[in-house]
Amino acid sequence: MLKFEIVSSRKVEGVDNEKKFVSYMLQVRQDSTESSVFDPDPANVERRYTHFLDLYTGLKKEHPTIMNSVSFPRKIVVGNFDPNLISSRCAAFESLLNLIANESRLRDAPAAIAFFQNVELNESRKLINEGKFDQALFVLETSFKLLNKVYTDRSRVVLSVLCRIVACAGYSGGTLAGPVEKWAQLALRRYEAVSDSDLLMIYVPLLHTCISIWDTLGRDKTKLVEELNNLRRRGMKVDSVPSLMDAIDGLDTSL
Repeated sequence: MLKFEIVSSRKVEGVDNEKKFVSYMLQVRQDSTESSVFDPDPANVERRYTHFLDLYTGLKKEHPTIMNSVSFPRKIVVGNFDPNLISSRCAAFESLLNLIANESRLRDAPAAIAFFQNVELNESRKLINEGKFDQALFVLETSFKLLNKVYTDRSRVVLSVLCRIVACAGYSGGTLAGPVEKWAQLALRRYEAVSDSDLLMIYVPLLHTCISIWDTLGRDKTKLVEELNNLRRRGMKVDSVPSLMDAIDGLDTSL
């Protein structure tokens, strides 16, 4: 059972002339329905009021009938740090999120996908551009944990972030080959049952990246090379392809 809970909040000092704001810690779990056992490894991410507002506004536009009875706390100019206001907002956020948990059409809407992935995606891109690959890896691992609880194992959004983790190894010049190896193995296993043509366009760059990782770590890459050759025989372009990260950036992650 997919469960969302706002477990804490904190005041954050703004940067670059930005005003102070409240950050809400969102916990995402897959709780057991039979034994009432909480997920032992929940995902925890922070979101601001504006993120929730964008989520609500987007869903109301995309699915007005479903969202017709949903109320949302209005934006105010002063008093944002009042404990009672924060508490009421937390309750409203949870109500909205748990509606999403129980309604697949809302969960698969572009506004929901943006809410669940974009904060970490943008942060990881920034860190990669700054050469902080280990920090980017941590952010992407957090993102994968969240998205893998909300969406199916082989959905575009989940495979996209999983492959983005693998792509970090290429950007790091091989220094992340060891930490990324388990993610590369997982990505390869998940691709065994994928038939979506767009997703398969990422598969070839994934194989090339995994071969590079295997080379760095001294692993046997025979099976990976054979898979590339099989794809070549089937008429797929396997040479002079985009990098894995570029291929992922070109993928539409809408479901």
